[in-house]
Amino acid sequence: MLCFLCGKKIGLLRTLVDQQYCCAEHRKEARLASAQALRDEEEIELWTISKSKKKTAVRYGGSAGQTASMAAFLTVGALLIAAMMLPGPGGGSESSRPRASLDPALERGLFQRIGDGIGEVVRSRAPVTLHQDFTRGWQGWTTAALHRVDDPRRVDDPRLTSAAAPVLRIWNRSAAMQNYQMEFSAAIEKRSLSWAFRAADGKNYYATKLMITKPGPLPNAGLLRYVMMDGREWDRVALPLPLTLVRGETYRVRVTVQDDRFVTYLNGQVISSWSDKRLRRGGIGFFEDVDDPQKIAWVNLSERDSLMGRMLAHFSLFILPDRVQ
Repeated sequence: MLCFLCGKKIGLLRTLVDQQYCCAEHRKEARLASAQALRDEEEIELWTISKSKKKTAVRYGGSAGQTASMAAFLTVGALLIAAMMLPGPGGGSESSRPRASLDPALERGLFQRIGDGIGEVVRSRAPVTLHQDFTRGWQGWTTAALHRVDDPRRVDDPRLTSAAAPVLRIWNRSAAMQNYQMEFSAAIEKRSLSWAFRAADGKNYYATKLMITKPGPLPNAGLLRYVMMDGREWDRVALPLPLTLVRGETYRVRVTVQDDRFVTYLNGQVISSWSDKRLRRGGIGFFEDVDDPQKIAWVNLSERDSLMGRMLAHFSLFILPDRVQ
């Protein structure tokens, strides 16, 4: 037998008491070396763990927006997992489950059930989307009469001489909403397009007007907006737009209303973005004036207060379809 420390042969008498080391000094020395190696190993391990924690903190220690994004992704993952755990159509009892079929074409597979479950979860939590075209007129809209001074379509123009008072038509189904996205298609018949949002009645709403400010092919567009509260106008703002509007042409307008932030798009291009906190709830509406008519083809409205609606608003991915069946 050889000593584990020095490699020399262990004496016959020494083997009776120790078959690993040739003397007590070598055993003691080996024990001290082992203890030192163990301490070194522990220090390396602790340093590695500490370094890993620092990397993890840097990796996940982002801004509040990154935290919100991660939470949203985790929520989506949770919904998908819940969908996978849902029972198949017909409930969870044995008697209500479809019987196995010898025909593979009639057998519902696992992926089909998962797909059905995911679809059901998304449908149950998706934003409520409303659609209306105006082939049958303004059914489901409340009409509020306005004074000339209240009409955002009205500007100082001697050609507007009609005695008929303009009106604001408010969609009844949208009256209780707070955060939503509206999108509509309309044609400028004379000079402008005008609409309202967060409209509670004829005296409380946000008004916006897209108008042709001068004739000609050069940039001729402008945007007017203001707040109507208790029948009194506040903070009227008129802005020039680097666009050319054409009478008789159809335009697509989209307005995002989220908390105190309002963004307006024309044919997919941002033309206005502003904030206000005075009106917290109300529906959408369109102004109507015989002196300056506008033709609305259809309107879509999607609320953004549901779970899925807030997620879509957060990621700015929600674009309404042309038609909603």
